[in-house]
Amino acid sequence: MRNIRGLLSRQEAPVEVPEPVHERCLSCEADLEGSRMYERYRVCHSCGFHFHLTARERLATLLDTGTFKEDDRGVTSIDPLSFQGRQSYRSQVINAQRRTGLAESALTGTGAINGRDCVVAVLDFSFLGGSIGVVAGERLARAFEKAAARRVPIVTVCSTAGTRMQEGLLALMQLPRVIAAVRKFDRAGLPHITVLTDPTTGSAYTGFVSMADVVIAEPNALVGYAALRLLEETEGHELAAGAHTAEAHLRHGLVDAVIPRADLRDALALLLDILLDEYRANAPHRTQGQHPVHTPHGAWQQVQLSRHEQRPTSLDFIGRMTDSFFEIRGDRSGEDDRSVIAGFATIGREAVMVIGQQRPHDGPATEGWARPAGFRKATRAMALAGKFRIPVVTLIDTSGALPSIESEEAGLGYAIAHCMAVMIDLPVPTVAVIVGEGNSEGAIAMAVADRVLMLDNAVYEVIRPEEAARILFQESSRAGEAAERLRITSHDCLKLGIIDATVPEPGEGAHTNHVEAAHLLRRAILRQLTTIQRTRPKRLLERRYARYRQTGSTHSWVRGTLERRLAHLTDRIDAALNRIRRRPAPRNVRDFGDHPDIPV
Repeated sequence: MRNIRGLLSRQEAPVEVPEPVHERCLSCEADLEGSRMYERYRVCHSCGFHFHLTARERLATLLDTGTFKEDDRGVTSIDPLSFQGRQSYRSQVINAQRRTGLAESALTGTGAINGRDCVVAVLDFSFLGGSIGVVAGERLARAFEKAAARRVPIVTVCSTAGTRMQEGLLALMQLPRVIAAVRKFDRAGLPHITVLTDPTTGSAYTGFVSMADVVIAEPNALVGYAALRLLEETEGHELAAGAHTAEAHLRHGLVDAVIPRADLRDALALLLDILLDEYRANAPHRTQGQHPVHTPHGAWQQVQLSRHEQRPTSLDFIGRMTDSFFEIRGDRSGEDDRSVIAGFATIGREAVMVIGQQRPHDGPATEGWARPAGFRKATRAMALAGKFRIPVVTLIDTSGALPSIESEEAGLGYAIAHCMAVMIDLPVPTVAVIVGEGNSEGAIAMAVADRVLMLDNAVYEVIRPEEAARILFQESSRAGEAAERLRITSHDCLKLGIIDATVPEPGEGAHTNHVEAAHLLRRAILRQLTTIQRTRPKRLLERRYARYRQTGSTHSWVRGTLERRLAHLTDRIDAALNRIRRRPAPRNVRDFGDHPDIPV
């Protein structure tokens, strides 16, 4: 018995793995001796090449020193199918355990990042390619369940080749096993952040990785469903340089950020601070001049100011009025519409989800039009805000939804409708600000908020004035007249009850002082958030429903009938007077002033 216990204790003791020594970079052949970047992060100081890390090395770069405690080390299953190949599967597992000091490819436990407790799970590629079998699946599922039970976030780090073939369908069944635990964790409203390292392919990518709230990747990591070899066989040629990498996925909105290893810990700490701290806006100090002086500009001049090439864009406002900002990318459907920017941010210690429509004022004519992927990205951002119970702030500045056959075939109509429906149903406070030109359905899809504000020189349109003039008057040159009649200015919208308040602009407009414009906007947003934060979610939804249910005035049956008949009578009188004015004067009419019908 004593010998058995000694054997078990020796097997469970961690094996000291000698640190790999690389005298030169595998990519640029730079000399790595004495490189602090390489010694600390295993990253080439010259070209930034990221070497592979073991699971324990990975945890050392991410967690506070001495905080990691391993869980579920006793969960094992050496060979569930008694699989036999050139080398027995049992021998492969035992050799991997001896070589790495790990009991399985998944190392799970608890730790802290900048003092914040979390659950961590790391897939180590050095253990049979980081493949997922029964034991790894069980450990991952337990990690998500433990995070939900302890009410802490989970950070997963992946370096894996996919499913472990030697465990057959039992290995494949780990995919739904882990997904079920992930869904239970999601219902707790806690963050799941995943980090993709080189390589991350197969079942992990199609499973819990793609279910993460935020997906971060290391530079030049190979990521995706299929292995590189399989893709090249399918395509019949080698892939282009940079294809199937983290950077390619970033361009298509499939990952949210590509972050170098040295900056990864700070990025995780920032995200956890935003998503977990119960930030609440403090009531702003009262300032002099509670009744701002409105702009003296006419409607058409305000249209020109809203499109001014130097006017701050949504990104300009976000950069100047937020204390921190972590952008999320794409809608997970393979496209990232850069006309919509979204991300987690803090404004005056208030954690918010910011969604901005980015319209470059000096770009091509097609820029600034929102595409279906843009509305889907906004919808994803709103869903995340709802999960984490943080307010949503939208900045509206758009030429509208892109009218193209590609947009139509990509589901433009549904994307707009779904975005609007999700925003109306959000159980968190929402503030929308028209910061430039808000045109048509592209604007209103992200503006159905609890509070709607407009910068003083912004405009909110059912249609652009030039197009309205061409349709209504058959003359595009009468755009100024159309702008006046459509009542699109901030003051018109305030009188109509479409918006709640206007935000003053510095000088002759926001384009004259970006910093001051952002300061005024920040103060206005915080004032509104302070007010609506106190409202319970159920009451918030009831008020929002009532607001948009009652937009525009209608009357009772009796009053409506009288109003309609009066309108018809007035119309007939106006038509008769117009006919009289157009009738030519008879020849026997003398000087009777402006009454040519009166005979001599």
